[in-house]
Amino acid sequence: MSELAPNTNSKNWLITLSGKAQSTAALQAGTDLALAAGAFGQKVTLVFSGEGLALLKAEPDRHEALHRLLGSLPYYEIDRVYALGSHNEAPTYRDDLAVLPMSQAEWAAAEMASDIVVNY
Repeated sequence: MSELAPNTNSKNWLITLSGKAQSTAALQAGTDLALAAGAFGQKVTLVFSGEGLALLKAEPDRHEALHRLLGSLPYYEIDRVYALGSHNEAPTYRDDLAVLPMSQAEWAAAEMASDIVVNY
């Protein structure tokens, strides 16, 4: 059950970006959806996994425009993002976003608590 008041149109969104980093179409679409949802007052949980984790690197090795766009997430009320992956690794993430680790169990709990779940 959502924490939101029954008379509000706000929903809890879980958006996971795990598509192929070599092709930005899906990653761009997921980012655009997250920004649009945030702009309209929706609660967005944005998770990066698989190939999408490359977008959280401190320096982009490709797709610089999408990397810059992700830096605008806090302006759309998305103050933190999640990295779904192995906690044994200690990658260096970009410093313009609050990147928090997420386990598979935490992702499953977020999925159950969300009104809308979208995977790219």
